Amino acid sequence: MKRFALSLISSFLAFTAGLVTASSWNGTRRAVAIEPVVVERCPPGQQQVQAPVPPIMTEAPDREYPFAQGHLRLVPERVQLKSESMFYDIDVKYPQIVGGDTPGIRKINQHMKGLATQKYQWPLNVSKEAVRQGQEMLPGTFNSVNLDYEVSVATDSFLSIFFMGYSYGVGAAHAVQESEAVNYDLTSGRQLNLSDLFKPGAKYLKFISDYCTEELTRGIEGAEPFQGALAPVAKNFESWHITTSGISFNFDACKVFPCAEGEQAVEIPFGELEPLLNPGIPGKFKITYP
Repeated sequence: MKRFALSLISSFLAFTAGLVTASSWNGTRRAVAIEPVVVERCPPGQQQVQAPVPPIMTEAPDREYPFAQGHLRLVPERVQLKSESMFYDIDVKYPQIVGGDTPGIRKINQHMKGLATQKYQWPLNVSKEAVRQGQEMLPGTFNSVNLDYEVSVATDSFLSIFFMGYSYGVGAAHAVQESEAVNYDLTSGRQLNLSDLFKPGAKYLKFISDYCTEELTRGIEGAEPFQGALAPVAKNFESWHITTSGISFNFDACKVFPCAEGEQAVEIPFGELEPLLNPGIPGKFKITYP
């Protein structure tokens, strides 16, 4: 399952292609003074402005997403940072809700901004010595972070958003894929846990584990999941989001199968889950069975 525009993935893969295996980029880091960087407004092509870290957040009206009967909008914020001397290249997008200013909406906006901000902090804090060593190994190569998102479901009471990111540290064998999903009850402003959807005592993790194992092993001929990768424990299924027809479980590259198999996803229809779901789910979130 490829979530984002082919241009994003192809450009990123082109950037990382041909890199040789070397020492991991997760070495010791310390905070250093960062030179002024360019923050490019979204969409690209507009006038650039000089700004220090932290970056200026800007709106991208071409990707606004109206919901809640048009009363609210999801507006993308984009952060683009690049340093030619510290060798980092960052392109991060995340949504913010506009059109309402309730405590719940403010809480959700802060959470999504914090999630995105945390993803791109590490290249800003790589030591000058680590940068020097990386450039001796692979001259002209940048530490990089790319993050984008997909709106899965948005109603007046429920919001489900899927984030997909790639990080590369100079000297690493390959880029690291990281997905994350957030599912909010807009009425309370609370982020939902997977357990909130199911009846108390329901063996939903066993059902999800069996279902995903069957689907993934059937989809990849001859492939065997890594031991314990699909065991019925919560941490194996923490990246999930609601769709209009079911619950999608996301598995990053290298998590279940060898990295060459890429990322995987399994969507379980609400109809299959119905005996285990809490009463009113998915109707509670104004999502109906197909």
